[in-house]
Amino acid sequence: MKICLDAGHYGRYNQSPADKRYYESEIVWKLHLLQKKYLEAYGIEVITTREDKDTDRGLYDRGAASRGCDLFISDHTNAVGDSVNNTVDYPAAYCAINGSADGIGMALAQCVETVIGTGQPARIEHRRGSNGDYYGVLRGATAVGTPGLILENSFHTNGEVVKWLLNDANLERLASAQADTIALYYGITEPVKKSGWVEENGGWRFYLGNTGDYVANDWYKDGDYWYWFDAAGMMVHNDWKTGSDGKWYYLQENGAMAKDQWVIWKHELYRLKEDGSMFEGCVCLETDEKGALKFPDMGTITECGKIEG
Repeated sequence: MKICLDAGHYGRYNQSPADKRYYESEIVWKLHLLQKKYLEAYGIEVITTREDKDTDRGLYDRGAASRGCDLFISDHTNAVGDSVNNTVDYPAAYCAINGSADGIGMALAQCVETVIGTGQPARIEHRRGSNGDYYGVLRGATAVGTPGLILENSFHTNGEVVKWLLNDANLERLASAQADTIALYYGITEPVKKSGWVEENGGWRFYLGNTGDYVANDWYKDGDYWYWFDAAGMMVHNDWKTGSDGKWYYLQENGAMAKDQWVIWKHELYRLKEDGSMFEGCVCLETDEKGALKFPDMGTITECGKIEG
């Protein structure tokens, strides 16, 4: 099975009147990445419509990106006007007017109702426009034959809902439950437990034991080498990353952090110390009798960065 996930809006969009820390675009970006993680634990292939939350993409194109998928979901939170309204909190799935996503749409809306504990029951809605579906993402999904829905994960004009969604642990619970709902609806009963290095989605992830969880947005040491994984859990390579100490470290072609060596990056030469951190300062370069570059002893560098002796 293959699913296309879309995080509604981009950048910092739709600030909650109930809590200024809340932006719809930021919360649903987090949510759709968590959904991706839990869906992939079931062995479901997942693609997303954008690589980062600050990049926009046309609505129709987002839906059409689901070509070849079995389901398209665009994550959102709803609003009642521009002021706080603590009485309205129902989850809703706006489904394609052809009815192809009605069943899974209701199941997901009811999942949100149960997990958040909304006071109003879940529902599905259909909205027709002059060219078919009113919403561009649903027109795009329908055009490529994908059942599509917009999932409104309750209302960000409701103070209690916003407080709940701002809790990362709650967001994790919601995403996990939604993945379970999708798996149950489509008859996928057993999560696939992955372990160690797994090549997928055009890169590499590292799964922790048989938990189904992979390292994301963090460093991880495997054997003698450290690796960095981005927010989607993909190993970063051929790039620099700062550590908690504020120093810069270089990730090689194989993803392993380079140590005690020179590296050429964008036509410039950099020196890495034994702990892997980038040396900052001036270094006197020496060659041996064959003209090969000699690695300096970093322990003999003076305060100005020159090599003694």
